[in-house]
Amino acid sequence: MKRYLPAIIGVLVLGAVGLWLSQYLVYEEQQIDLGPSPAVRSNHYLAMEHFLQEQGIAVSSTLSLDALPALDNAYHTVIILGQAQPPVAQQSKQLLDWVAQGGHLVVSAEHEEINAQEPSSLLHSLGIKKQATAQLAPAHSEQITQADSATLAAKNLTRLYLENEQSPAYLALDSRYHLHDSANRAHAWANSQETTQLLQLSHGLGLVTVLSELTLWNNKNIGAYDHAWLLWYLSQDTEVTLFNTPAQQSLLKRIWLYYSIACVLLLALLLLGAWSAAPRFAAIRQPLQSTRRRLTEHLLASALFNVRYKQQRQMLLTLQKDIKQRAQQRYPDFVKLPMTQQWAILQQLSRQSMNSISHSMRPPPTHPLSAHAFTQHVARLQHLRNAL
Repeated sequence: MKRYLPAIIGVLVLGAVGLWLSQYLVYEEQQIDLGPSPAVRSNHYLAMEHFLQEQGIAVSSTLSLDALPALDNAYHTVIILGQAQPPVAQQSKQLLDWVAQGGHLVVSAEHEEINAQEPSSLLHSLGIKKQATAQLAPAHSEQITQADSATLAAKNLTRLYLENEQSPAYLALDSRYHLHDSANRAHAWANSQETTQLLQLSHGLGLVTVLSELTLWNNKNIGAYDHAWLLWYLSQDTEVTLFNTPAQQSLLKRIWLYYSIACVLLLALLLLGAWSAAPRFAAIRQPLQSTRRRLTEHLLASALFNVRYKQQRQMLLTLQKDIKQRAQQRYPDFVKLPMTQQWAILQQLSRQSMNSISHSMRPPPTHPLSAHAFTQHVARLQHLRNAL
């Protein structure tokens, strides 16, 4: 039991600490928005497809208008989205023939030119002309109630009135342009305060719905106002085919879309490489010479070292000691003699004057000598050494 007692005490202490900490823990949930998925970024009308599928409406997509859906057993609605408008002018006759057989075509005037008179234009064939709101003559705008003003919230929204409905549907369509029904064929329309942004007219056995733009159904705007309701209203009891050619993206845009982090790292690597390879603007250091120095250079360096660290007095004492050693070799017991007798013996051995020997062999001063005096003192010692 004593062997397991420390372990039991440790478990109890950890349990008590955990219980105490649990009283101060706060649990909370947090949602992190990771942004749109790649599928949403590549298809601006993906939410439109999902909404129609949730309403039980069969939805399909096509990349070509050459094979329009057959109208034998069911009603069909073809919606030509905004970024797919240019092919419409080339196949306008084919589209109108399909509508005349009972189809429903939803198209926008987003890419139509203002006051266009092109005979091949789809809108021109239907008698619809796109006009700029700024060029329209001022007309008497309809009176709206204070409740309507509060609902509009100071925005010039498009209002679609339906039979047996007390309040209109509100749509955020571009009011800078006006759809003019020059042939007076439209049986339904939607207006803002001064302009018309939606027209619906019959063509043969089918219908054509023209809007000023289709951005109200993209991923960002489909949930605003009554945009989703209008999509359901135009598509109910039919099968929907979306003609939406994907926007052409360059290779660089695609690389950035899927490999943005790798692009940033590669750019940082290139910048570091350029910084490393850039020239340095500073003094150029010459490489050290690997040749061997001469003997005189070594002697000069040694002398400078001795002058700097051992001082003059120590160097002079070393030279005097060398002279005494040489005299000891020629006259035994030289170092044991008094100084005056040593000087006399040096005079006999070197045949120099007593005055020169006394100046050379007396103890050097403690204070530093001048360069000239030090050189003369060394020269006298060297001359005496050579004489021995």
